[in-house]
Amino acid sequence: MKQGFELEALWEVPLGVLSYLFSRVVKWTLTFVSRYYNPASQRSQPEWQVVSAEFLKGPVKLLWTMSRARWNLHSLIAIAGPFSVSSSLSLDLTALNRSAKSWTAVVYTLQGYKTITSVSSLSIPTDRDWQSIELPPGRYLVGVRHYQWSDPIQLPAIQVDDQPALAAQPLTAPANFNQFYRNLVHRRGWLYTWLNFYVYPLLRYRRWLPSAFVKQTFLPVPNPETQFYYGALNTDEAVRLEVPPDLLNTHSLFLSLYTRDCFPLDWYPVTQTQHTTQAMTEKGAYILRVHPKDVLSLTRDISEIHVSIT
Repeated sequence: MKQGFELEALWEVPLGVLSYLFSRVVKWTLTFVSRYYNPASQRSQPEWQVVSAEFLKGPVKLLWTMSRARWNLHSLIAIAGPFSVSSSLSLDLTALNRSAKSWTAVVYTLQGYKTITSVSSLSIPTDRDWQSIELPPGRYLVGVRHYQWSDPIQLPAIQVDDQPALAAQPLTAPANFNQFYRNLVHRRGWLYTWLNFYVYPLLRYRRWLPSAFVKQTFLPVPNPETQFYYGALNTDEAVRLEVPPDLLNTHSLFLSLYTRDCFPLDWYPVTQTQHTTQAMTEKGAYILRVHPKDVLSLTRDISEIHVSIT
């Protein structure tokens, strides 16, 4: 086993380095192009867009997403904008708190989609109706992630510089809203293979690399409160979880499985103290998101969770 592992590294690592360099070129190119051509900047009025099969229908949006993040398969994501801000942007908290047990709102620049700041259901007192976010002058987008959402949800109203900018919008949101992610794997091709080929060796041989580099390279832009377990999975391997019973009362656990080119395979909440996934049919990766259910659980040590590969 050990010898096979070492022999595999002889070709996985060099090809992974080439893939990583290719992914950086693609990411830089897309960012550069977005500075001069951004469909969102052409809209005269802000609007809501929900991440769905229709939203990802175009190849450019799929490529952009595949080049930047690991899919957050457990949240219903909506994006609002663009907003021309002089000093502040405000969110309707009443709608957000009514729509989901947990939520996070992230502010991005319109050009380059740089993350500026975020607020969440755990960072704001529950007795507020609105939350104001101070921003430097510029143009922005707001992305809202709804976890354990209700049906329907209410996409929140947004104010800019204390003036109404975007009205609240109802959205039918059944529990299986995110099932469209399962069809993305049918869009695999050589471009996505090379774009994310590096992910498997990055995680498989992570002991050779600085942990901060691996984390920054692999993980998505996270909710500030979320903690992660993640790693590579070889063919026929599975993830085994052992979770303290009382931790399930304080935290929500969400497990995601991906192909080696980072298309979604499966995802679901973990609700039992012991759980083993199905064996992988190909090389891939996993992410376990551990999210506190309330403010009191923010400081809870989650190192009691035991994750092993079988």
